Amino acid sequence: MTMTESPPATETQSVAPVPSPAVGLYDWISTSDHKRIGRTWIRASLLMLLGTAVVGILIGFEQVDASSVDVFGGDNSYFQLWGLYRFALVLMVAAPLLIGLAMVVVPMQIGATNIAFPRAALAAGWGYLLGAGITVVSVLAGGGWGALDGVSQDEADAIALTLLGTGMVIVSLLLGAICVATTVISLRTSGMNLLRVPLFAWSMLVACTVWLLTLPVAIANLAIMYVDLRGGPLTFGNPEGSDAMYAQVAWVLDQPQIYAIAIPALGIIASIVPVIAGTRQIAHWVMVAFIGVFGLLSVGGWSQPYFANTSDEILYIAFGLAIVLPVFAVIGGAAATLAAGDAPVGLPAAHLLGALGAGVILLAAVVSGAMKVIEPFDLIGTSAHTGLMNLTALAAITAGLAGLWFWAPKIGGGFMPSGLGRLVILDFIAGALLLGIPQVVAGFFDSPDLMVTDIDDSVVDAMSLVSAIGAVLVAVGALGVILALIASMRGSGDAPGDNPWNGHTLEWATTSPPPVGNFDEPPAKVVSEAPLLDIADEEVDA
Repeated sequence: MTMTESPPATETQSVAPVPSPAVGLYDWISTSDHKRIGRTWIRASLLMLLGTAVVGILIGFEQVDASSVDVFGGDNSYFQLWGLYRFALVLMVAAPLLIGLAMVVVPMQIGATNIAFPRAALAAGWGYLLGAGITVVSVLAGGGWGALDGVSQDEADAIALTLLGTGMVIVSLLLGAICVATTVISLRTSGMNLLRVPLFAWSMLVACTVWLLTLPVAIANLAIMYVDLRGGPLTFGNPEGSDAMYAQVAWVLDQPQIYAIAIPALGIIASIVPVIAGTRQIAHWVMVAFIGVFGLLSVGGWSQPYFANTSDEILYIAFGLAIVLPVFAVIGGAAATLAAGDAPVGLPAAHLLGALGAGVILLAAVVSGAMKVIEPFDLIGTSAHTGLMNLTALAAITAGLAGLWFWAPKIGGGFMPSGLGRLVILDFIAGALLLGIPQVVAGFFDSPDLMVTDIDDSVVDAMSLVSAIGAVLVAVGALGVILALIASMRGSGDAPGDNPWNGHTLEWATTSPPPVGNFDEPPAKVVSEAPLLDIADEEVDA
């Protein structure tokens, strides 16, 4: 059984570029081209980003003055949308955006003609769309992850659909992760060992491995709750009202597991910065090691506070403190490379802004997480949980947006608008910091994580207002991304050329847009992590 629709070429066999056929409905739902499959993931995740950001705005205004503002019509409706926002941001926006980006870029980065198991990748994309749709509709129909005011029969049916939709999303993410990880492991071109794999592809391999090790635990949680809801003693779906269903799967959205969603952000940062600097990444193997360490420290299936209090365990504290080190190391390595190179003077390009901004947001996230595990700060159960989740997920999304602008010639064949890109990225960075950091600060003043009642504290009120402003900026940024994507799809502007950024890795060795099969001939044997720089050096020596 083959793993790709088109088998990889040997060193003596060339692959002729095949013109892309006209894209119709049938092609959209049956294609085996990894680039079209990835674009489906990306576009769907960006639409989900806009919808999730709107829900975030409503939650933000509710929290500013819960005593006089009743946006949702009651505590239970607030709880349902509050849960939807959190699961959607992490599982339906950040993860699908990064998987879609990886499905387009990773096969080309490692010199493959297609992604492994392309039909499975396509099925995963449609499963994600269907599962996300079921989840959103069921929550709007009265479902969610439990109910605060009691579970009626109609609500039990809607909750069951929510659990089903959430499970479908997670299974689809896992199937997509299998395709991406297998591509990196099995389809690398000649000479490319794992230490020579580009850092984005490496970070996706680490991320997919962590997801595959941990997210099946969440599926087991959902299955237990579904059986309990349908035929058990209603331990989780308590008829008197309970948030126990949400609490059982909340570990996916808390540290250390939440960091797993941001592993690819480190790879995107380390892929963009050396290209902008025009030089090789300093200590590439060290970056490989620290991305791996970050992945190891983000394994969180073992930490489930609903079943056992892990907040005072030495392992939980060690993970929360140690996670800061690899983030500092990767950001420091990127900064050293940028300083050692010859970066252009002036306002940075959108993709560099996004890479740097993602690093700042992620650094704020891990520092917040380190403070949360320090017992004297007493942040467990406070709004610092939500702040940490927002910062981490938005760091991953910001890095994904930087990747969209950087790899746009390979994703869609044209540039994303540069001026609009800078505005969107700056807006998104500001929104992420204003949304997440005040929630962490409010945690120091005992602001609860699930805030459905008014709190008489001027600092908490001020932080809630700032956080609401951040939510508005994130929504504006999400709308700007969609407008930029539409503009790029219309094909206005100059043709980008095959390697407009003077990139170092193999995706820049093919045309823009790449043909079916990616390369018109097999890439030359790889001897380092930057094969295109090797070619340039050989030409200079000659």
